[in-house]
Amino acid sequence: MNGDTESLHSESACGKERPTNASAAEATDGTGAAEQDGTDGNIGFVCYRRCSTCAKARIWLNEHHISFDERDIKGDNPSAGELREWWRLSGLPLKRFFNTSGQAYRTLNLKDRLPEMSSDEALELLGSDGMLVKRPIVVNANKVLVGFRPAQWQEALL
Repeated sequence: MNGDTESLHSESACGKERPTNASAAEATDGTGAAEQDGTDGNIGFVCYRRCSTCAKARIWLNEHHISFDERDIKGDNPSAGELREWWRLSGLPLKRFFNTSGQAYRTLNLKDRLPEMSSDEALELLGSDGMLVKRPIVVNANKVLVGFRPAQWQEALL
C-alpha cells in the first residue's frame, strides 16, 4: 500500500494485529464475546507508556469496559497514510495532531514552521516521529479522538 491510501482497517483499527488488553478482554457479556464497535470488537488506542495522560485514558477505557488494541506511538509510530486517514475521520485541524507541548515540537521550531507547511509535508513529518504526534488517539472504523477529554470520549464511545 502506498502512504496516501493505506487503510487503517487492515487488520485492526490501528493497522496491525495487536493483543487485547487483559482487563477489557475479561469484561465481556459472559459468552466471551467482547462489545462490538464495528471493527474487530476493539478500538485502537495509540499511546505512549510514559505519558500520564495516556495512563489516565487507559484507566478510563478499562473502567468503562471498552476493549482496545494498544499501540505504542514511539515504537510503532503511525505512518503518514494512517495519519491522513485519521485526520480525515476526526474532522479536526491538522495542527491538533501535533504534540505542541513536546520537546521534539519545540526543538524543530514547529510553532513557526508549521503554518508554512503543506498538509502533505506536515503528515510526512508526523509519520517520521511518533513523539511529534498528540496522544492518546482512539481509532475505530468511523471516528478518531485525539487527546483525552473524558466528556468527549463518553459521548463518542459509550
